[in-house]
Amino acid sequence: MNPSLWRCLAPLVLLLLGWHPLRADNPEARAVDALIKDTLKAWQVPGTAVVVVRNDKVLYLQGQGVKELGRPDAVTPDTLFGIGSCTKAIAATAIGMLIDEGKMTWDDPVRKHLATFHLKDALADRDITLRDLLCHRSGLARHDELWQHAPWSLEETVRRMAALDPSHSFRARYEHCNLGYITAGLAVGLAAGMPWHEYVKKRLFAPLEMKNVVFTRTEALKAPDHATPHQRTRTGKIERIPWYDDDQQIRASGSVKAGVRDLAAWIRFQLNEGAYNGKQLLTLRTFQETHRPQIVVPTTPTMVREEERTQSSYGLGWHIHDYRGHLLVEHGGAVEGFRARLILVPRARLGIAVLVNLGGSDMPEALGRNLVDLYLGLKKKDWNAIYQHQAEENRTAQEKRTKEFLAKRQPGTKPSRALETYAGTYVHPAYGKATIALRGAALVLTWANAELPLKHFHYDTFLGEAPARFADRPVAFTLDASGTPARLRFLEQDFVRLEEKKERE
Repeated sequence: MNPSLWRCLAPLVLLLLGWHPLRADNPEARAVDALIKDTLKAWQVPGTAVVVVRNDKVLYLQGQGVKELGRPDAVTPDTLFGIGSCTKAIAATAIGMLIDEGKMTWDDPVRKHLATFHLKDALADRDITLRDLLCHRSGLARHDELWQHAPWSLEETVRRMAALDPSHSFRARYEHCNLGYITAGLAVGLAAGMPWHEYVKKRLFAPLEMKNVVFTRTEALKAPDHATPHQRTRTGKIERIPWYDDDQQIRASGSVKAGVRDLAAWIRFQLNEGAYNGKQLLTLRTFQETHRPQIVVPTTPTMVREEERTQSSYGLGWHIHDYRGHLLVEHGGAVEGFRARLILVPRARLGIAVLVNLGGSDMPEALGRNLVDLYLGLKKKDWNAIYQHQAEENRTAQEKRTKEFLAKRQPGTKPSRALETYAGTYVHPAYGKATIALRGAALVLTWANAELPLKHFHYDTFLGEAPARFADRPVAFTLDASGTPARLRFLEQDFVRLEEKKERE
């Protein structure tokens, strides 16, 4: 071929092949590779996957590290990770699509779509809307124990919300509550006439060509390319753990599993304000409401100082705040053994997703900030050091609280009554039954599907024994006037003892 003709045709050929050269104002991919490699090392994370989108083009799409410690299989752009609460924006978008279909509004009372839903606070019970659920202002604390590893259905979890005491007044403040999104998912299912995740696959993931996204553990394990979750032990060792079993609880609060190739399409949809490949999938008005601040979110002195943050709020499935002179719309995700971070810089048309297979790690936040700085040309900061210092402060504060609690232990005390006296069934209106049994010379608490051996702490207070779930959590008994154990305090809830006659019935 004539060299002059090739020079003319080469750009067209490369474009048809799907390759886009890096713009002059974007860093080279090898600089991003080096940044990710350094961050992996700093946080000792087994593997990560990263995508960067700008101006509707994928500038970076790569995995680094391994899917599972001890095995050589490398992370790829298609490796599935749990994205946890990054699912929330997807659930809010599903409601937005139903709004465009005329089947919902943001301010519909929840019971318009879910008749069985109730709250204990009379005002909240009467007035709570879908919007309230989506921006975490129901007045309820997290109460994650009501869904996490629960042996009952999500419908039962939502039913139990009616007996929960509010932690603060309705609409008074932001407090992250997964139960609200679980409820919203059930409402979507009833309005759509199909389970919420089936509606999402049909109306959102199919037109976005997000072909490999799944919602359950079984689907993830069947996929040929999936990561293994890991956690750090108390001694600092990183170990493999099983995927969280959500086959029977597909939650709109956090069940999506995805790779960064598919998340690139989700980011493009977000940066194009509800459009994908020229087609508007969500009306502009409805889309913009998801990115609009709904309630103030408290921020920390560290973020005020390091991010130059002046305001922070929550939209509908997104955190919204300023960052070094730029507007960020973002969300993190955590599910056992995985962490995720999605960051949008709408005015710069920049989007980033970071997925890792190590729970409890702030690496996605640190790497996300480093990448934002790199692509926006901001002065470099050592976000690894900033987040590690913050994590160390949190660990120190927790250790201090533990030491203070242990220091209050009264040595030489013993239970007020013989151990068999504590045996029985104790009930909470939302948390259900907790059973105390005497096995050998020790008490054992059984609640939901958790079994917790107890060791005496002092007086009528016991602690859960490691390595059981809820290890080191206190279990405190209260005696009535006759000296009979009548109540127990567990998971910061008060359980009342059933009378023996009622237990037999």
